[in-house]
Amino acid sequence: MINRLVNFLTTQQSLIGLSLVRIMFGIAMLYELALNIPTRFLLWGPDGIVSYEAYKSITESNNIHTLFDFGPDLWVVNLVVFGGIVVSILYTIGFQTRIMGIIMAILMFSIYTRDYSITHGGDNILRILFIYLIFANVGAYFSVDAWLKKRRKRKWFAKIRDNQGIRDFVAIIHNFALLTCVIQLVFMYFSSGSYKIMGALWQNGTALYYASRVQEFYTPGLNELLWKYEPLLILATYASTLFQVAFPFLLFSRYTKYFAVFSACLLHIGIAVSMGLVDFSWVMIGCECMLLFDKDYRQLASWWKRIFSKKEKKLDVPDQKTVVTT
Repeated sequence: MINRLVNFLTTQQSLIGLSLVRIMFGIAMLYELALNIPTRFLLWGPDGIVSYEAYKSITESNNIHTLFDFGPDLWVVNLVVFGGIVVSILYTIGFQTRIMGIIMAILMFSIYTRDYSITHGGDNILRILFIYLIFANVGAYFSVDAWLKKRRKRKWFAKIRDNQGIRDFVAIIHNFALLTCVIQLVFMYFSSGSYKIMGALWQNGTALYYASRVQEFYTPGLNELLWKYEPLLILATYASTLFQVAFPFLLFSRYTKYFAVFSACLLHIGIAVSMGLVDFSWVMIGCECMLLFDKDYRQLASWWKRIFSKKEKKLDVPDQKTVVTT
């Protein structure tokens, strides 16, 4: 039992999942910055929605610092936005992921602290997870770093990397970073469900109905259709609350974990479609990727290949009526 635990801790876990998290988070930041290029001075400029004086009073009172502390100049905004786009691309493709991860954490904290009006809910967990992910290996798959690692042969680096003690230490740090990310995600789901239970609208099943009536989260055409099916909205209200409270416990079993991840993805797709919170939903779906181990992804990949191989075989088998014997 102890040997299994030691082997588990000294082997980097969920490398595929964390690599997918890196890609999803990188795209989220790239989308946020690229989308707001035309309005960058309105959002982060000295005379924008939140004036530079108001921003400084908030940061000084809380004793925090961001990239915008360089000054109330337009070149600072351009540097943060366009430099951030470059960093987001490099982080997404997995080039120098450790360094880019540190810059991404600073960048993300800076843009949302400078203008709190653009927050969407997903920014809260991004701020926390970006810090944890600095200590995790998020570039093991689907990355330039992994490709370069196979091509380059650095003898001095190989000696350090192949040292068993160093490898075990790095693996333990990686696994604890993964664990903190999972705990944060689990706590978010459970606390969200717990607070919903205490709400009167969630208790009587009308919360989603009233949420769909809010103008900021309104999807024309779809919401009117949902209003016609009140039992469906009531069922969705109770189901989402029950799911969020049960989420931590569903992860203890391998099979219920699949159900939890699949259901969470469906939940956030529904939020994106019905409420327009695409940014939030994208980030949350990205978080779900780290809940599956590498063996889970490999099993899903083999299952997917088997399905397509069966379809190809069916297409290759000729109809007996068309077979001509000679």
